[in-house]
Amino acid sequence: MGDSMRATTDKSAPTEGGMMADMNRVRFRPHQSILIAAFIAFVGVLPIAFGPSLASSTTTATDDGSDVRWLFVPLLLIPIAVFVWVLRSGTDADASGLRVRGLLASKRIPWSEVRELATDDRGRAVVLLRDGYAVTLASVGRDDLGRLVEASGHGIEWHKNKQ
Repeated sequence: MGDSMRATTDKSAPTEGGMMADMNRVRFRPHQSILIAAFIAFVGVLPIAFGPSLASSTTTATDDGSDVRWLFVPLLLIPIAVFVWVLRSGTDADASGLRVRGLLASKRIPWSEVRELATDDRGRAVVLLRDGYAVTLASVGRDDLGRLVEASGHGIEWHKNKQ
């Protein structure tokens, strides 16, 4: 598994009847150390947005009692968005299908809609759907495809590319 990805496996989960089912669920998430970087970035932006105003000695500064530099306050949204993205994004796989989560959206893909699992040039896992669309799986790399297929409960059908 690459440095930027983390996977956890949940072998048992409760079913609707209250009994424990043997589900092979795999969760792929961004590495949690990104949260530390987002926190450091947030703290680093605070003095820029809320520090003392930088009035020039040649201009007269009006003192309205506010030290907030409103122009820079939106910079705080960047580390907050990274923080939320790390907590939310990723891919969950189980016997029923895939759930791919991003910062703002989530997509459920049943295994019956999956035509092929592949990787792109950067080593990211991509699902090719029966309708022709391709969906990049968040936080899933080339080395994780085996666990992804194992979670599906289906076997692998190997095809040799003819070029």
